[in-house]
This record gives sequence, structure tokens and C-alpha cells, in this order.
Amino acid sequence: MQLIPINDVGKVGIIRDTPPYQLPPNVWSNGNNVRFLDNGVKKCAGYEEVFATLPFGPYQIFPFLDNGGTYYWLAFGLNNAAVWTGSAWVDITRQNTGALSGTINNSVTTITLADASDFPSSGTIAMGTKAITDGASNGYEIVTYSGKSTNDLTGCTRATSSTTAAEHTTAYPVVPVGTTATGDNLYSATSTENWRVTILNGMLVATNGYDVPQMWPLASGVPSTTIPLRGLQNWGSKTDSGSTDYCKSISAFRTFLVGLNWQVGGTEYPNLVKWSTEASALSPPNSWDETDATLDAGEYQLTDTPGKIIDGLPYGDSFLIYKEDSIYIMNYVGTPYIFSFKLLSPTIGLLAKNAVAEFEGGHFFVGNSDCYVTNGQQVTALLPNKLRREMFSDLNGDNYQKVFVAADYGRNEMLACYPAGISSIPNKAIIWNWKDNTFSIRSIPELYDINSGIAAITTGTTWNDHTEAWNAGAGIWGTGNYDNVLKNMVFAKPDYKADISGATAADPVVITSGVHGLSDSDLVSISGVVGMTEINAQTYYAKVTGYSTTTFALYSNSALSATVDGSGYTAYSSGGKIDMPKLYRDNRGNQEDGTDMTAYIERTGYDLGDPSSQKFVSAVWPKLEVTGNNTINVYVGSQMSTEDGVAWEGPYLFNPNSQSKVSCRVTGKFFGVKFESTSDIDWKLHGVEFEIAPRGRRGSRSYG
Repeated sequence: MQLIPINDVGKVGIIRDTPPYQLPPNVWSNGNNVRFLDNGVKKCAGYEEVFATLPFGPYQIFPFLDNGGTYYWLAFGLNNAAVWTGSAWVDITRQNTGALSGTINNSVTTITLADASDFPSSGTIAMGTKAITDGASNGYEIVTYSGKSTNDLTGCTRATSSTTAAEHTTAYPVVPVGTTATGDNLYSATSTENWRVTILNGMLVATNGYDVPQMWPLASGVPSTTIPLRGLQNWGSKTDSGSTDYCKSISAFRTFLVGLNWQVGGTEYPNLVKWSTEASALSPPNSWDETDATLDAGEYQLTDTPGKIIDGLPYGDSFLIYKEDSIYIMNYVGTPYIFSFKLLSPTIGLLAKNAVAEFEGGHFFVGNSDCYVTNGQQVTALLPNKLRREMFSDLNGDNYQKVFVAADYGRNEMLACYPAGISSIPNKAIIWNWKDNTFSIRSIPELYDINSGIAAITTGTTWNDHTEAWNAGAGIWGTGNYDNVLKNMVFAKPDYKADISGATAADPVVITSGVHGLSDSDLVSISGVVGMTEINAQTYYAKVTGYSTTTFALYSNSALSATVDGSGYTAYSSGGKIDMPKLYRDNRGNQEDGTDMTAYIERTGYDLGDPSSQKFVSAVWPKLEVTGNNTINVYVGSQMSTEDGVAWEGPYLFNPNSQSKVSCRVTGKFFGVKFESTSDIDWKLHGVEFEIAPRGRRGSRSYG
């Protein structure tokens, strides 16, 4: 018997686009839920739910460390936004705005709105824009008021917070600021466009392409969970609300904000780049007025190539702008032009917004037919003859706009996430390790976003929490207390269930919807309802028993003993949707939120030194580690010809703690091996050896 070793099994990864019999021995031909680490093959870690009870489906999740050192997670839905306080979610959706009923001078103390019904009896409002000189008509002014009579805000104190009193013209927007609550002004985001979030000089800014960009206001340099988002101050010609100017993407670059792919006054400009004036620390830009020669705001149309702008991202001293068919480089040159623009690639573009991420070597992005990297000098395709066909033949073309990229900086990995097969939501990821240049594949639980940040483990993190022997645990190797200060990926899953078509103002509230698929005590969120807004951005327990596949009742506890009494609620008008939102922290346990994960690595087409002769494999010798006293499944396969299907033998249960080989009796010219786990364990494969004996040159392909 002869031993044929297969070493360096983590050096290349999985290659699906090249026939297995043409691959080097240390390359794998298939696999899922594995990654390549330290020249070995390792099962992907599991994930568990964190930040529970989010009151709407999350389409974007974003970590934010403020100037005072407080760490937040923000979630953005199609209609709402919220911030995690460390123990609960707080709704920070923008508030309803008003409009002036008539022009006011700079001294009146009663301000009349066209409709003040949403405004509380006292509060703080803002009018005007800093793009206009203080004191001039519609200059920026903050006003407090102490009373309200119908549509009149009375007892106004003008020019507070170091602003200047100004005249304001009729119909000009009036914006609640600070903690003044006027009711959620729902967003109009879509699942295909999603949100783009950026940080400018310590201030968080976000856009969805259909609403005025939002900022999280700062007070003394830091935000507050009691103060909601508001429209980006000094945006357009009508301050932060009332504008009809939108951009599909927005990013901070140097001390500017850069908006891409615009709608201005109802007209679309898909090739337009606009940038603001430079912003001071902890402040929004004062103006976007490109017509004012005294300012450094400006605009430029990228018309050398026909495609529309999809997204953009800084890299070093440059800003890369991605169109659907090309890439441009934007560089700061100073006055009078401020920025220069140069075409980097006239043929390669970006597939979808958020399908690009930065790493130490440049940008990783998903294009129309490959995954690429660029360092601002050249663009390199990564997948040819590897996983290009695997990814793009499996990608659901009707939902390509939902493709996104996530960077796992702790593992030096990029995840290209896409909807595979019939799924309309990203459920699969190609993993590229930029240090080792390896490729692998992973299943993901129908996500719209993944971001990397600190999501602390609150149980099971100290040495005293573990009572088992060192080699008996089933957990992931290497996790410990320090894991709470490391960045881990957080997954955002809206888990949409159905659209709402009715809601009763009764006890309990009964929801009518499309077929919902719910069960008793399922925790659901409701958002986007018009009319009965009292049920928006809330979580409830569903009672299905006694109702139907399209109706259910709302309860406030899982025992279904406390109804949600809607007798005093506003009548339902229209809209709304039902989600079962989940946020997961990756690298936690070995299961997929409590469900066992199937992970495997496979190679077929081994000729074991001679493709023309038959061999007999009597054993395989895995070099394998596994947590605890556990087993994994091993399969051994054979072919007489590369055109034949693989005949698999197994599974053979293998425990590396008590076994050194897997005995088998397999004959053929080409061979395969597969390692698989389906239980709550972790494992790592370092190599494998085949024990073989020659069987001559009998047998060949069959001819029909």
C-alpha cells in the first residue's frame, strides 16, 4: 500500500469553474460554510441574535462611535430609523414638519403655520438655511415657543442657540428640532436602493435616494438618543425639509460631502456629481450652492460614458466614483476647480449600491460579471477560472440591485453577498481572503446588509462560565473576554412577511394582510401604516388561533394574555407591512441562530498520480481537529472516467480523538473525498492522505 498525501489544503480555496480533474491536488472543487485559515480548512462560525426587539425590518445597520466615546448601533428600515441604547431600541425617525402661513419679520413673537396640529404645546423649531447670510431673508434661525393656539405658535423667543433673527417667507418649511416631537415622518426607502450611511467630521449622515439626506444632530459635539434624525441642514434651497433635491448616494470625502446621481427639482441627473462647501468639525456643510463663486461647492457631469452613477467611496487621497459601466477618480486640486475628474476604467462598473468596500489594498467591488479589486491605478478581476460562473450563473438577475459587499476586517475577508437561485434576497456569499487570496462559499440568512463593529457578548464570556474540560467544549476555539472589544460582523434580516390592508380600532387590534405564515406568539414588527400610526415602529406578539391565514390579533406578551387595545386609535387608512426582524452577531457558537449548520468541503477528480490506471483506495487519513469528543462525516468517491458521475461511499463517522483513518473499499481511476458536519461542532482540516494499491489499466470510458 502507498500513501498519497494532500497538503497545503488551505492555500488556494474552492474553484468551481475549472473541471476538478484539471485542478492541483490542494484545491477544492466544492464546499459551503467553510473558510481557509492558517493553511487549513475551517468550518465557518455560527451566529446568534443580538439587539432583539427592533421595531421594524432592518435594511441597513451601522456602528457609530461618537466624539464623546459612546458606541451606538443604528438601524435603518424602509420607513423608520432607530438607535440601540445598550439595552433597548429608541425610534429616531425624522419628525413631521410644518410650513409658514404668510411671511414673518425678524421680530414677531407669534408664528402662524398652515397646519400646526402635529406640533406640541411648546418646543423648538428651525427655519431658514446657513447658505443665506445670517439676518437676510430666510437666514438660519432657531426659535423656541411656549404656547400653541390652533395654528399659532405663541410666546416665541427669536434667534436662540447663537442664531440671528431673520425674515422668513410664506410656505417656508418649519422644522422641529431637539426633543420637539411632532410624529414620525415616514421615509420612502426601497429594498433595491437601500440606504448609504457616512460620517462627516463626527456627524452621521444617511440617504436613501428618495428623501432629503438625514443627519443625526449634535449637541455639544455628541448626539442624543432623545433627539431624532432630521433633514440635512442647509440642503438645497429650502433648508433641510421641503426640498425636492435628492441623491442616490452620499459620502464624506475630506471635509466635503459628495452627492451622486441626483434628482433636482423633479428632473433626474444620473451622471451628476455635486459637492458641498467644506464643513467645520461636528457641523454640517453651510451650502451646496455651486453658482456662488465665493464658495467651494460645485458640480460636475460625468458624461464621457453613458451609464448612470451607482455609488462612490474614498480611497486614500482620492474618491472613486462607480458608474454602471465605468469608474472615475475624483481628486482635490483646490481653487478654482476644487476637484478634478479622470476616467479609470471605461468598461468596468459597479453592479449595485453598497456593492463596494474598502480594505488596505484598495476597493473590493462586484461588477456586472466579476468581482474586482482596484487600487486607483488599475482594476483586476478576481474570479475568472475560479468562481465567476458559479456566482453569476446562480445570481437571481431580477434582484441584482440587492447585491452588497461586507468587509470582515478581523478575518481579512470580503463577502460578496447575492440572491442565489430563486431567492429574491441575498442568501449566499463568496468569501475572498485578501491576505491569502483564497476563495470560499457561505450561506447567509437572507440579509440586506452586514456591517462590522463591536457587538458585545453578555453571557458565557468569563472563564468561570465554562465548567467543561478543555477538550470537551463544543464552542469556537479562540473566543474569550476580549471578544467583546473586537469587531464582529452583524447581520441585518428584515424577514418581510406580508403587506397590511386593514387594522381594527378595537380590543384587540386585528390586522388584515396578505398570507402571513405566522404562528401563535411570533414576535412581529409593524411599520409604514398610514392613519393608525399608533401601531407603527412597535413590536407585538401575534395570535393566529381563531383567526386566519390573512388575519391575526396583536398582543403585548408572548403568553397572549394581554391584548393591544386599539379602541382609541386613529382609524386605519392604508399601507403598512409586517416583518419578523432579526439582527445576528457572527462568530458566535457553531449554529445558525440555534439551528445546526451543514458545512462541508469536497474534492473530486483526484487521479492520485496516474489518470490512466485503476487504483484501490483502502483508507483515507484525515489530519483533522474537532471540538469535544465529536465526529464528522467522511465520504469517499470514485469515477472510472471524468465524464462519469461520482459514486460516493459513506458517510463514515470519523472521530480524530480515537481514530487515525477511515477504512473503505473504493476502486476507480479518479477519486473524491468529502468532509461534512451537520451538528453543533467546530472543526479544522489540515490535510488528508489516500492509502492506495494499483489495480492495473483495465477499464476505460464506456461507449453507448
